[in-house]
Amino acid sequence: MFLHIVGARPNFPKVKPLMEEMRKNNIPQKLLHTGQHYDYLMSKVFFNELDIPVPDFHLEGIVGKTHAEQTGNMMIELEKAFESLKPKAIIVYGDINSTLSASLAAVKLHIPIIHIESGLRSFDRKMPEEINRILVDHMSNYLFCIDSASVDNLKNEGITDGVHLSGNLMIDTLRMMDLEDNPSDSVLMTLHRPSNVDNKNKLFKILNDVNLLNEKVLFPAHPRVSKMIDNQQFNNIKVIEPMSYKDFVKNLKNCKYAISDSGGVQCESSVLNTPLITLRDSSEHPDTIEFGTNTLCLDSSEIKNIKLKYSNYSPKNWDGKSAKRIVEVIDGLL
Repeated sequence: MFLHIVGARPNFPKVKPLMEEMRKNNIPQKLLHTGQHYDYLMSKVFFNELDIPVPDFHLEGIVGKTHAEQTGNMMIELEKAFESLKPKAIIVYGDINSTLSASLAAVKLHIPIIHIESGLRSFDRKMPEEINRILVDHMSNYLFCIDSASVDNLKNEGITDGVHLSGNLMIDTLRMMDLEDNPSDSVLMTLHRPSNVDNKNKLFKILNDVNLLNEKVLFPAHPRVSKMIDNQQFNNIKVIEPMSYKDFVKNLKNCKYAISDSGGVQCESSVLNTPLITLRDSSEHPDTIEFGTNTLCLDSSEIKNIKLKYSNYSPKNWDGKSAKRIVEVIDGLL
């Protein structure tokens, strides 16, 4: 039995197509949710909307104010689960703390690790996600990459065994969506990275700078960000609850342009032909920057000076068949 480990919003569009393809091929599998994102709109609604099976296992009481507390608490519970379930291998996704915790617990128990989205590098070790990516890749037995740059990154770190160019599972799910063309004049914004939202002064600098753009900005805010904003009002920013996946990609496709600090949105916006301004000084998707669909912006006051490029970027292996490529390898492990 293969055990999928998920725990946060970016995982869910990736696990959907892979679980479906494994089911078609009668590959035994189960799903474990770590509970890293516990809010309904951040988690459960994705399962309902994307028709992802209800998790077979759900860790309870995982709390931790720091990365170390959260990672350690998840490791303790995941180790118990692995010892009980004895999976043939675990399948982990991306670069969140759940992915690192599961990998650390599994490698100690000699359980093979399959890492989806291996090899991405921002080369910025100030980002917690960058540390997670590097550690998980060096523990993994089977590494599936979304692009050739990721394969090269692994090779440069001495990792060549078990590396496969699969494509992007998130784009598999995106291509399943029936998205109508209904252009709007609004700007879509998402913010969640600690470097942008955990410091109230930094968060409000971004919001004030964006407010000065005189654009109609729609901002589905993470619960902890909404709490920091409290009742503060902005003339040009409408703060709303987190969107479901379908609502988000519909708005991303049809908005004037997007502002974000997300990794996944860099891929989705590029495929949807939506210009993106990424509020970071580094990216794990440098190809989107080179192609011009994505622009890095460290200082939000500079957004007004950015010239947006409307163009479509979609690597040939982002064709909606990533899950099939991964399953061909996984099936061989049986």
